[in-house]
Amino acid sequence: MIVVIPKKLTPGEISASVEKIRKRYDEYITKYFRPRSLRAAFEKRYMAALRAKVDVSSFLLAEISAVEELIEREEQKIQRGPVESPKEKEPSFADRVLEENQARISDYRDFIFHPDADEEVRRLAGALTDFEEKTWADIGMALQETMYAPNSSEMIALDSQLRGLAASTRDEVPAGLNRLVAELRKFPRNYAVIDREQKDYILDAAFFLNDLLAILGRVSRVYTDMPDDQKVVLENGSALVSALVADFRLKDLKRQRRGTRSDG
Repeated sequence: MIVVIPKKLTPGEISASVEKIRKRYDEYITKYFRPRSLRAAFEKRYMAALRAKVDVSSFLLAEISAVEELIEREEQKIQRGPVESPKEKEPSFADRVLEENQARISDYRDFIFHPDADEEVRRLAGALTDFEEKTWADIGMALQETMYAPNSSEMIALDSQLRGLAASTRDEVPAGLNRLVAELRKFPRNYAVIDREQKDYILDAAFFLNDLLAILGRVSRVYTDMPDDQKVVLENGSALVSALVADFRLKDLKRQRRGTRSDG
């Protein structure tokens, strides 16, 4: 069922149109097992539009386009393959891989900077924010007497990267996710851009973690006479970074180094 909204609405038509949009969200959530937060997000946008005194007719046109696009995407998924009862369908290899990946990241904090962002991105942001709060400063102190002291060019660069990936406060969105949040707030949404922004954040996180892991490994090999308490800090930090790389499947996402590209 397509809800058609005239370009200019009377107050009565506005109320009726809002109710129809709410109904479509309820249908979408119920039929396709989507989160209730989608309906709540619409209510927040609607109230914000009223407070901002935007053109309500245009706002509602954009909203109905958005919810209809969501429903159309789900219908296309159904048409691409037969619908089977979950009880009768054996989990595929891909399903098992997805479940295993989900289990690996489930212990990391879910940083819900936007409910419609991919859970992997939210939990990666949560993990990096926790890392910045609880571990980063200790690593810097342990590296103070090495060539990778906090004021070295390598660590200054890594610190700058982490500041973009992690939130400085629990209520703040990491700077590296600002563009993603802006895209998620648009209606209708450009899902290709949203997907690209999420992948870019994951790639930047992979570069940071793999670069840091390489530095910590180098320090452990070179500075063998480091005091034990500093060794413990760096060993624990390295173990945590290694776990993040493994759990979020970032091992192969490393920065290209000069001289590594083949010219053949």
